[in-house]
Amino acid sequence: MHPKQKVLAILLALGAVGGYSLGFMSLHCHGHSRRAAFERHIAQICTDAARDSKRGAAVDSQ
Repeated sequence: MHPKQKVLAILLALGAVGGYSLGFMSLHCHGHSRRAAFERHIAQICTDAARDSKRGAAVDSQ
């Protein structure tokens, strides 16, 4: 293997490792924001359901 080919192989390997590591970091960061958005969504559903049940109980008692 020529020295030029060795350098090219090393650069390609470093690029592949760097690309995968950046991809995994991106997935990790987006996972936190996606989980937080899901938790906000569920909290909104629960508060809406609680408000609706209170309104229904007030209407039923009249």
